[in-house]
Amino acid sequence: MHEANKPPADETGSSGEAATPSIFANVLIHAGYHKTGSTYLQEFVFRPEHGLSTETGESRTQIVRDIVVPDNFVFDAGAAREKYRPFVEQAEKQGHRFVLSHERLSGYPPSGGYDRKLVADRLAQTFPGARILLVIREQNSLIRSVYSQYVTDGGDLPLRRFLETPEPALGRVPGFRLEVYEFDRLIEYYRGLFGEKRLLVLPFEMLLRERGAFVNRILAFMDRAPLDQSPGSTTNARRPVTMQFVQRWLNRLFSNNELSRGALLHIPRLPRRTGRLEPLFRMLTPRAVDEALHRRILVEIDRTVAGHYAASNDRTSELIGMDLAAYGYKRSQGTSR
Repeated sequence: MHEANKPPADETGSSGEAATPSIFANVLIHAGYHKTGSTYLQEFVFRPEHGLSTETGESRTQIVRDIVVPDNFVFDAGAAREKYRPFVEQAEKQGHRFVLSHERLSGYPPSGGYDRKLVADRLAQTFPGARILLVIREQNSLIRSVYSQYVTDGGDLPLRRFLETPEPALGRVPGFRLEVYEFDRLIEYYRGLFGEKRLLVLPFEMLLRERGAFVNRILAFMDRAPLDQSPGSTTNARRPVTMQFVQRWLNRLFSNNELSRGALLHIPRLPRRTGRLEPLFRMLTPRAVDEALHRRILVEIDRTVAGHYAASNDRTSELIGMDLAAYGYKRSQGTSR
């Protein structure tokens, strides 16, 4: 391992637990997943009035450019560590905890999260002894939401092709795979890197049903005072299915981007421009039609998943000490509910 990519010897132990107090011990890394309330946390929870700060003076996407994007032989954990150290120190001076939050840190689902282990290693090298937050979600619902976001971001594959593994299945180009949502694997890996007590995993469904308890679990994890009333709103209505169908074809014909290449004509920022039409689609699409189309999507996803996650959800429930069946996750037959 390159010297710059090694955790400082005096800041972390071999098990991932802090051997001596580290400047990063009070840092929270919110690593995802996508479509699990990240925007709500970033806008309403990770705020100075709650003793938390995400302030870097840069766009949040810079986190991805600093930690995720660099080539394996170019990434320099030491340089990244020193870049973020002043933000951590400034937050501490103000009596806050620094928060690094971006869902891309848990991998990008449409590409199968192929780099999620690599990113976890980079986070451990860059922020030794930090605390980790992962928010998970029932997989069928999550796949539906992520596929919709994939189209919104510029993707052009229909759902069936998005979910399948094309021949000859040699892994030449990363694509979606069911394994990306076997949550127990990433949880166990982060435990090994940072230590069991420095990892908090919560279900997104808890945010929807028990928002106050969800928020206060995070604040307690960061040694912050609880809130009497949870901030903001978690409402985020899905786009009409008809809109996503139209956008998928627009992406294919008129948008060259990372998720859709080979357009006949490139219109810059087409996915974002298409988003402005959402009110029109809501007005023109009958609710019954949209619900029927949505059910067809769920049936297709259920057919593909076919109980794939039951064993993983059993292990995840044990790891986080929470029965996920109570939140609608599929578990093995005979498991206590």
